[in-house]
Amino acid sequence: MLIKGFRIKAIFLISFLFILWMLAFGRLFYLQIIQSRNIGRKSKAEQMRYLETEARRGEILDRNGKVLATDLKLFTLYAEKALITDIKETASKLAEFGLGSATNLEILLQNESELIRVTRGVSDSIVRELNLEGVYAVREWFRYYLSGRVGRTVIGSLNWERKGMSGIEREYNEFLSGSNGWAHYLEVPMYSGIKLLKRYEEDYKDPVPGKDIYLTIDLDIQYIMANELHKLKEDTHADQVFGLCVDVKTGEILAMVNIPEYIPDEGWRSNGCIAWQFEPGSIFKLIPAFAWIKAGYSLTDTVVDSTGSTDFGGKVFKDPHPHHAYSFRDALIYSSNSAFVNIGKRVGKRELYRCARFFGIGCNTGVDLPVEYSGNLPILERMRDIRLATVSFGQGVNTTPLQIVMAYQAIANDGVLLRPRVMKEIRNKDKRIARSKTEVTRKVGNPKIMNTLLEIFYDTVEEGTGTLASLTMLPVAGKTGTAWKYSDGGYKKGEYVSSFVGMLPYPDPEVVIGIFVDNPKNSYYSSVIVCPAFRKVAQMIVLLKSYRKRFL
Repeated sequence: MLIKGFRIKAIFLISFLFILWMLAFGRLFYLQIIQSRNIGRKSKAEQMRYLETEARRGEILDRNGKVLATDLKLFTLYAEKALITDIKETASKLAEFGLGSATNLEILLQNESELIRVTRGVSDSIVRELNLEGVYAVREWFRYYLSGRVGRTVIGSLNWERKGMSGIEREYNEFLSGSNGWAHYLEVPMYSGIKLLKRYEEDYKDPVPGKDIYLTIDLDIQYIMANELHKLKEDTHADQVFGLCVDVKTGEILAMVNIPEYIPDEGWRSNGCIAWQFEPGSIFKLIPAFAWIKAGYSLTDTVVDSTGSTDFGGKVFKDPHPHHAYSFRDALIYSSNSAFVNIGKRVGKRELYRCARFFGIGCNTGVDLPVEYSGNLPILERMRDIRLATVSFGQGVNTTPLQIVMAYQAIANDGVLLRPRVMKEIRNKDKRIARSKTEVTRKVGNPKIMNTLLEIFYDTVEEGTGTLASLTMLPVAGKTGTAWKYSDGGYKKGEYVSSFVGMLPYPDPEVVIGIFVDNPKNSYYSSVIVCPAFRKVAQMIVLLKSYRKRFL
C-alpha cells in the first residue's frame, strides 16, 4: 500500500511538473516565435524618439570665397521629462558642465513639453562624460562664425530656432535655411546618445541643405577697417565708431564696420551704419554746394567777409577762427559755417530741400539689410529761417552713415546715385542661381557739376581742413565734418560727432571711404582725429595685392 501510494504521488508530481513545463514552453514559443515581431516593434517603439532633422544651413562667404559663417555637426541635448526623477539634481549636474546656470536649467526642465531641448553646440568630450537618466544627445548642425567679431553685425545671428534674426542671416534666411527633414531616433548605450535609425523608406525624409550667399564684402578690407577703427575708438574714448567702404562704380559695399560689433551674448545692438541717425555737420555741405553750382552761381563769389560772421533768422553765426574774405571755393575748402549760412540763404529753402532729396538724404538707400532707418530731412519751406541756416551747415537734419557715403558716391560717379548692396550672388553648391546687379537709383546731376565739386574736395585734402588725410602714393578728395551731437531733446555741451568721407584715387575715384566717430572725448575735430585714421585705412587698402593694380 505504501509503495502504491508513493507511485501515485510521484506520477502526480511528474505530471504536474510536465504540465508546468509545457505551459512555460508554450508561453515561450508564443513570445519568441509567434509574437516576436510584435514584441520587437513594441520594444523599439518604447525606445524611439521622433525628431525633426535640421537642414544644413548655407554658408556665408566674402567676395573672394572666404568662409564667414558655416555649419558644424555638434551635439544638442534633449531631456525627456517623464524619465527624470530629480529635476533639481539633473539641472545641477548639467550646470557643472557649463551648460547654463542651475536655476535657468531647472526652470527649463519644468517645461510642459514631453521632449525638451536643453542646449545646443555641446562638444563630444562633454557628451562622453554626461550620463544622466532621461537626457539624450543628438548630433545636429551648429552655426559657427569664422571671422569672430569682425563683420558680425553685418553677417548677423540666429535665434533658438536657427532662423536669422539680424544681418544677412535674417535678410536671406529663406535661401540660407533650406528645408528640414524628419526621422526616428533610437536610444543606444553609447554615452547616452541617440542614433538615427532608418528602418523603412517611409520612416524618414532627408533634409535639403540651404544655399550659399557670397557677399560683396572683402574680408581683407573689413579686417583693416575693423582694426584701425577699434584703435580709433580706444584713442578717442568714443561711444561708438562706424566705417564704410563702397565701390563707386557698382555700389557694392566692400566693408561695413561697427565698433563695437554686435555679439548676441552681449545684448542687442543694431547696425549703426544703416540705423544710427545723427546730425552730420560739415560733410553735409556738399548738398548746398551742389545747389549753389547747379543754380549757376560763381565759384569766386564772396560768400562771407573778413569778419567771418553773418546774421540770419535772428541769430549771428560766426566762424571760430579769424580769416580773410572767403569765396565759395574757399568756404568749402576751409568749411566756413557762416559762409554756408549765406549760401543757404541765396539757394533758398525749396532748392536746398530738393537737392538733399536728390542725393537720398532722408530716404532709405535700399540696401539689402534689415532695419534701415531713413533719417529726417525737414521740409524747409514749413520751417523758420533759423532752420534753413543750420541745415546749410549740417545741423538740424538727420542722416545715417550709409546715406552720407552714398551721396559722395554719386559725386565720384559723375552724378549717378546707385543702390548699395551687400549680396553678390547666391549659389546652390557650384551652380549660381542668382546674382545682384548694379542698380541706378537716380541721376542726381550732370558730370560737370560733380567734377567741379570733386576738384574742390581734392583741394580740401591738399590745403584745407583735410590735409592729414592726404596720401603720398595717390591723390585723395574728401570732406571733414564736426557736428554738435543732438540727443535727449537738445545739444549737450562737449558732445560731438566727427567724420570724414574720402574718395580715391582722384580724379577718377574707385572707392569711397567714410569714418564716423560718435562722441569722442578730449580732442573732437575731425581734421585731427578722423583724418589720420582714414589715411591709415586708405594706405593699407591701396597696398593690398588685389587692389594695387587698380590704384597705383
